[in-house]
Amino acid sequence: MKTRTFLTLALAALLLAGLLAGCNVNVNTDSAGDPNASPAEEGGEPSPLPEGNEEQINNNPDGNIQGGEVEGPANEGIPSDAKYQKDIVIEPGKYEGKELVMWTWWDMGEEDQENIARFEAATGCKITYVNKQYEVYGADLVKAVGTGDGPDICYFGSEAIPAYVTKGFLIPVSDYLDMSKVSFETSQSVIDYFTFNGKLYVVPDTGPSTSKLYFRKDLFANASVDNPYDLWKAGNWTWDEFVRIGQEVRSDVDGDGEFDIWGYYSWQQEQLLYSNGANYVQWVDGNPTEGLSDPKAIRAMEWDRALNEQYGIVAPYDPDLDPTAMLIAGKIAMMYWGDWLLYGEDGLRTQLGDNLGIAPFPKGPDATAPFGDAAAATKEGIAACAKEPELAALFLLYKRLPANEEEEAENNTKAEADRIRDFGSLEVYEMCLEMANYAITNPCPGFTGLQNIVDAVRNAADMTPAQAIEAYKAAAQGYIDRTWIPE
Repeated sequence: MKTRTFLTLALAALLLAGLLAGCNVNVNTDSAGDPNASPAEEGGEPSPLPEGNEEQINNNPDGNIQGGEVEGPANEGIPSDAKYQKDIVIEPGKYEGKELVMWTWWDMGEEDQENIARFEAATGCKITYVNKQYEVYGADLVKAVGTGDGPDICYFGSEAIPAYVTKGFLIPVSDYLDMSKVSFETSQSVIDYFTFNGKLYVVPDTGPSTSKLYFRKDLFANASVDNPYDLWKAGNWTWDEFVRIGQEVRSDVDGDGEFDIWGYYSWQQEQLLYSNGANYVQWVDGNPTEGLSDPKAIRAMEWDRALNEQYGIVAPYDPDLDPTAMLIAGKIAMMYWGDWLLYGEDGLRTQLGDNLGIAPFPKGPDATAPFGDAAAATKEGIAACAKEPELAALFLLYKRLPANEEEEAENNTKAEADRIRDFGSLEVYEMCLEMANYAITNPCPGFTGLQNIVDAVRNAADMTPAQAIEAYKAAAQGYIDRTWIPE
């Protein structure tokens, strides 16, 4: 049996070089420009890795299985059901003098600072917050697992399943916390994706953080066209309606025979499959198989091409403008992209005010779920190089709880005001929460090279999408197998 000693030697010698020199660098269209995307998703999938740590991943005759029931922690040492920080009783001296290291690629916020100060006072430990450079975060994290000189708490995306987990990069959070008992709300879609062999590898917070269809209300009102949110409320938000309103809202403002306002533009693509009940990877009997040849996926890829070639609602590519700038400038009526675009001084709500509308992506003809939106990328968990995994799990619980009843009331009051400000109404906020509960996590970063195949299919101009999928499906399965069953 290979142990963590093997992992240390192999990763230290081989992994970093492979990650930097051997990976297929391909910026995923789902996370382009997203500061909340994980480095592995933003800059290409994880590269091929040495054989996994079998002691860590516990292979079994049925294979490693994604999803399913989450096993509770063997040791109930952490009070998972605590409602407030004050309810967590710390054994005197247990954590005194210990250090907990957190790695991120962003500055510490005010709420983080307050929680860290409280936790340090309650436990006697020291928390070291490391803001690493975004471009090197993923490579440094991979290297740190091998050398043991890395964080306890780390951030990552969908590359966790299966690439990181099967290589023993992460420690299951569910080994320490019982998510069936926590007082904060959790997301079932996050639990489903990040559960592997009965172990959950992230804290599955719920929230409205999926990608969204953003639209300009004025362009629809000026053209006397139904807007996406109203169509969704009426239960009639489908691909067909998306095409109809995209064509009707187009406008030749200056009369030169060319459209100045287009129906839609986006750099994100996976929602096309999700909204029709398809995905790039399917799990069959506990094993991953390519999903591109699924008839639902073929139909989605064909519709994707038709949006440009047949229906003509997608704005031409402009190298000087991204979809956000195009929406703000009034060059497009609709765009689809990340939740992070909504917030802050430069966010869409600040730029467009009440003129900004929000809706889910429309449903395809084969969809059975009420929503098919793309899940947010970044998740929080425990690195396999953690020197204090129990302390890390305790902090992950602690930071999600209000200090006491008074702070909970204050937080609730502030949250309601923030939701109305950012989402336009509590009704829209509730819709976004529901979208998130059905959100789909992009599996491509978890299988080295798979995104390249997806892009090849989409860009095969000399073939129909169905022909391209037939031509590339074996290669897609090959990439999946090389991650799943290392040579």
